[in-house]
Parts: sequence; structure tokens; C-alpha cells
Amino acid sequence: MKKLIFLSILILITGCNEKEHQYFPLSNGKIWNYSIVINPGVEDKLVYKKTNVTLKKRSILGKEQKNKKQVYPVLREDNSIYYYAKNKYGITREGVQHRGNHPIKFEEDEKYVLRYPLQLGTEWQSVSKTYLVLRRYAYFDYRATTNFDLKSKIVSLNESIKVPAGKFKNCIKIVGNGKTTFIGDREIGTIKILVSTIDWYAPNVGLVKSIRQEETDSDLFGTSKMVQVLDDYK
Repeated sequence: MKKLIFLSILILITGCNEKEHQYFPLSNGKIWNYSIVINPGVEDKLVYKKTNVTLKKRSILGKEQKNKKQVYPVLREDNSIYYYAKNKYGITREGVQHRGNHPIKFEEDEKYVLRYPLQLGTEWQSVSKTYLVLRRYAYFDYRATTNFDLKSKIVSLNESIKVPAGKFKNCIKIVGNGKTTFIGDREIGTIKILVSTIDWYAPNVGLVKSIRQEETDSDLFGTSKMVQVLDDYK
């Protein structure tokens, strides 16, 4: 009887985890095509395309180079490979391999991109980096990049989102906020940056829309905004 109860609980937990994994599918051969528009504050708008392709799962040596860990590689259009992993607490990003032939650069700290349980009020914190704040000069681009803590929270479980790939129901909505200070050169000085994010994940599809804003207190940089939408998925 006890064994039957244990198996029932195990099946229930496994079923819940599989359902949650559907919001960040990582099985081999899936393709996401995105359109991205960036308005970098005082500079001209930038429009480009991004493609994510899931590869076959594999085992790699972890950050400590001692134990192997099962990961799910995602290939991007620039030939970089991002490595993700699953556990009972959520989906983590383990590291990135730029251009596909460099050593894997592992995340310094545990970095959750999606945290379980998928319910209202679930919160988590991860290290992020500013990358939208930009000023172009004649011979180089000056980008204000600095690490900060991004606090994320699930605020809705039944969002409806319409993007070029179609209309998606029962999406989860995740809101993130963070702030940091960037110390530039003599001309730029010190600027404060407020970061806000909104992400929508659809069941059996994954990320369908993302909005990110980096607001500075400097007229030199202004406020930068990025909108990413799913064009198609297969």
C-alpha cells in the first residue's frame, strides 16, 4: 500500500514537472524565429532577426570540471551555443559557447530563466547585464554594460498574446525589475540605470514575446527599449 502511494506521488510530481517544462521546450530539432526591434535611446532604431535551434541533449563537464551534467544546447544564428539544464526547481542557463568552437563560459552563479512552481507570485533573482544602453561615435560604439540583480515574478497565468506566429492563450507573464550604476569615463561620469522586463511564455511553444527597457538618468544615453516577437515556430 505504501509503495502504491509513493508511486502515485512520484507520478504526480513527474507529471507536474513535464507540464511546467512545456513552457520552455528543449527537445531536439525545434526552431524559433524572432523579429527584434531595438530603440537605443538617442541612437537610430535597429531591426534584425534571431533564430534559436535546439540540438540533441548531451553531457558536459560542469563549471568545476569534475562531474558531468546533462544539458540541452540551443544554437543561435551567430553560431553561438547556449546550454540549458532542467531540474525540479526550473530551467537554468549553464553557460555559452561563443561561435561554437570556444570553451564554454559557465555562469558564475546559478541563473534561472524560469522558476517553478509556475504559479502566481513565484519569484526568483538572477544576475543579468545591461546591453541596450548605447552611444555611437565616429570610430567606435560606447555600450554601457554592467552586472546587476534582476528580480523576476510570475504575475499572470492566462495571458493572451498575438504575435506574427499567431495568437497564443494561457501564457504565463513574468515581470522583472532591477537597477544598477555604471561608471563611465570623464565625459560620461556615473549614470543610474533602471531595468524592466516583461516576458510571455506559451505552453508547448516557449517564449513568444519579450519587452526590455533600460532607463538612464543621463541625456547622453536616454532610455533604450527592445521588443522581441515570435515570427514562426516549428
